[in-house]
This record gives sequence, structure tokens and C-alpha cells, in this order.
Amino acid sequence: MAAAPPSPAPTAAMVIGKEQAEQVFNRYAEESFDAEVRRDEEAAAKLQTGPLLEASRARYAQLKQAFPVAAESRYTQPSFLIPAERDQPGYPRSFVVLSKSSWNPAGRETAVHYFVQEAPGGEWKAAAGSWVNDGPMKTQNEDTPSRHAGFGTRDKEIAPVGRDAAGAVTLSPTAGADREVCERYAEYMTFTAPDGEPQSEHFVPGDLTTGIVKAYNEANENLDFTRRRYHFEVVGQELPVVRLVDGKSLVTCSYRRTDHWSGKDAAFRYGTGRFKDVDALLGGGNKWWRDTTVRRSVTVTFEVPQAGPADVVGSNSLKAPLLSAEGTPR
Repeated sequence: MAAAPPSPAPTAAMVIGKEQAEQVFNRYAEESFDAEVRRDEEAAAKLQTGPLLEASRARYAQLKQAFPVAAESRYTQPSFLIPAERDQPGYPRSFVVLSKSSWNPAGRETAVHYFVQEAPGGEWKAAAGSWVNDGPMKTQNEDTPSRHAGFGTRDKEIAPVGRDAAGAVTLSPTAGADREVCERYAEYMTFTAPDGEPQSEHFVPGDLTTGIVKAYNEANENLDFTRRRYHFEVVGQELPVVRLVDGKSLVTCSYRRTDHWSGKDAAFRYGTGRFKDVDALLGGGNKWWRDTTVRRSVTVTFEVPQAGPADVVGSNSLKAPLLSAEGTPR
């Protein structure tokens, strides 16, 4: 008796077809690079939305007089994480793309881009981008991650992304609870230096958690003369929460970081060191200030377990792009 033919693979309606998702990503990868080179805000607005677009517009304005452009790498080897319609009914809809840098396509670091469609027939636009490590270290000496667009990545890799039998990405069934990490991180990172508390019951200690708080507390010149307040606010829309095969969730959050500095019975200057970008945005010349308010765009990707503290796996908190700066001169 002949064996029965194998059952066909299950199918599921996806929020976007694979070919269309490839077109969306390929267009973004190509045209966002060109927009960066030309400082073209209109082109960026056709490709990006939310905090990602806000940061691009601010960066282009700051680079208008700069030449040549230090362009970011291009993206290659995309892997598409597309949800099933049953898991993401209604709008907005979204999907995720993992890709490599053209500068180091064999490297461990992987870009994570979130694409969103606001309404039926609307354009798919990138709403956020981050970086993570998704592969093990190849050698013992491979212990210092490079930085893409100011992002630092956790040394330990994340687990592979989960998929169902039809190939749809597995979304977290507890996405709402998982996203609470966004507000917890905002509370954790809001403080007046040097009084930030590095240890937190909500976050695993490491370079991208306790190390960031310590950097805000300690790596500031002239704290005897300035009072420095850091405030994090969650911005942008909720992004899809992907479930990893180890049961943890991958959550990316966008923030607006506001730094308020004020002189303690004296004026202060930014100098030509790590804060020279702020000095330039304030008009340059290393002027003296009584107080300043500086806003930056921060993106953080978390690994959230079903129980216990979350860990930061990708963050540009130390090198967050500038949005605006204003102040009261001496």
C-alpha cells in the first residue's frame, strides 16, 4: 500500500506579503542612504515616521553646512519577521526586519527595523531602528562590540526569533505587560546627577544598564559648577513585541531625553570635548551659559523575560542624536 502524500504546509494570511515586504525594505535601505547624503527631509518623510523621522530631520539640519557626510552603512542580508493577520488585526500594522551592515556583513551585530502601515492602503514607513547581537562570539578576543549610529550592543546574543508552522513571526501574548519596561526604564533613567541609582530590581546589571547610569553620574565635567537633570519620556507608537524561542520578548522603545543644565552660582561652558555637538547647535564659540535645555532622541531594545528583571540588548543612550538645544547666555 502506497504511503499517503505528506500534508501540505499550513498557510496563514500575513499582514504583508513577503515580496511586498522585500520591496518596502529595499526601498528604505536604498533611499534612506541617499536622503542622508542629500540631507533631504522630504525624502526621509516618505520613508520614516515618528521619532525616527524627527531625529533624521534634526540631524539633516545640523549637517547642512558639513561636508563630506559620514554616511551610515547600507543594510544587507534581510530576514523578514512578518506577523499573521490573526495576531495583528486592524491597523496600524507592522513587521520587523533583521539585517546586517554592509561594512561587516559577517559580524554578530544585527540591525532591527520596525515598519508600520497606519491605515489600509497607506505607505509602509520605518518607525524605529536599533541594533542587537544575534550570534555567539567567534573568538575570545571578540569582546568589544563596534557601534552603529551610536548604538552599543550587549555582548551576549539574543535567542533566535520564534516562528509558527506557517513561518509567521511569533508575537508575545503578553505584549502589553512586556511594554511596561518602557516606562520603567524612563523612571530608571530620570534623575539629577550624580544621584542616579545604578542598581534596579527591574534591570539586569551591565554595561548598558548600570554602566549607563554611572556614566551619566560620573562622566560629566564641572559638576561642582552645574546642576544636571536628565529626564526620559516615552514617545512614538507601540511597536510589535517579538517572542524569542527561549520565551523572552524583544521590546524596542523610543524616548525623548531632555537634559536641563543650570549653573550653581556660576555660568558654564560645553567645551570642545564630548559635548561639542551641543556647543555647535547653540551657535558655537564655546560660549558661557546660565542654563540650557537639550533634547535628544533615544532608542533602547530590551530582552524581557516572563519573570524577573529585563536586560538592555541595544541602546544609543550614551550617543543619542541631538534634536534641539536652547539656553540663557551669561
